Amino acid sequence: MKVLLLSDFFLSGQTTHVLELAKQLQKMRMLPHIAFGTIHSRLFWSDYAPTLVKNGISFSHGLNIQGLTIQCRLWKPNVIHAQSSTLFQNAQVLSSRLNIPYVVTCHGLGFGQARFRRYLDSASAIIAIGPKVAAELSAYSHKTHIIPNGIDTDVFTPPPGQKGPRKALLYVGRLEKRRLEPLKYLVEANAAIVGTPLKIISNWNPNLPGTKYIPWQVNLVPHLQQSGLVAACGRTAREALSCGNAVFLMQQAYDGLISPQLVKQDDFDFSGNLERFDLADLKYDLHTLLHRPHRLKKLQNWGRSYAVTNLSSEEMAKKTAAVYKAVVQGLSRIP
Repeated sequence: MKVLLLSDFFLSGQTTHVLELAKQLQKMRMLPHIAFGTIHSRLFWSDYAPTLVKNGISFSHGLNIQGLTIQCRLWKPNVIHAQSSTLFQNAQVLSSRLNIPYVVTCHGLGFGQARFRRYLDSASAIIAIGPKVAAELSAYSHKTHIIPNGIDTDVFTPPPGQKGPRKALLYVGRLEKRRLEPLKYLVEANAAIVGTPLKIISNWNPNLPGTKYIPWQVNLVPHLQQSGLVAACGRTAREALSCGNAVFLMQQAYDGLISPQLVKQDDFDFSGNLERFDLADLKYDLHTLLHRPHRLKKLQNWGRSYAVTNLSSEEMAKKTAAVYKAVVQGLSRIP
């Protein structure tokens, strides 16, 4: 099966998801092609494009709707999958011109707005990355499939030969003004409890005293293996769990340590925006883990096990491929 993936390129978990999905689909003997719209980072050319070439993943970029139409008529995809909301219209037009089905993925909240309605109406299937997103799309429940984003747990692994708990603290995430308050609190907690500079990996330097800034990293595995505690959200939180870290779930707020208890909550997600806990709880949790190494190690082991069981990109790709098969065959439900 030939799959045309439509995506803009950002330094974001959404983009990483598209790349990972293409990789896993290729392993399943499917033929994905990524048509990138707008490229929002120069790292695409220096780091990501060479990786795509190395892995043999077909891609193009910058084509307008006419160029995409010509490309599709030559390549003849079986299904179109739009990942970026800015490209939903392109998917709809291509689907109409070529008489092939299209699927959209809703990567967050806000898709209940009227401006998306016509694209969701004509999509053959909708993929929601979690229950909250699906709930917002209740009008389309008959064709909405919940498929959480996945990661390659064979790549994101704990460091070999590690016996005791790892105690280094790391913050990873794209920064904006609304994320600075919880980050500042984390820096203060780290200074009071750990005493060494907090390592921050991000898209820009917040220039906070008591921190060590590292520019955005294409390959996070070495950093996640060197750390033992990670403050993150979204895809990075999943990757940190898979590398055997204890994870403080935070973005614009603090939602607690990811734990067996937290993931059982009805409202659990990886957003880090629910304001489940006060920022003061962040300092308490950090102090508790660092002074109870047995508990820290137990949580790190659990995080790895949870990722392998629940966050596998291989399983994500299988479920997504089942959606493709259903829409190509004209089925309203996946068998």
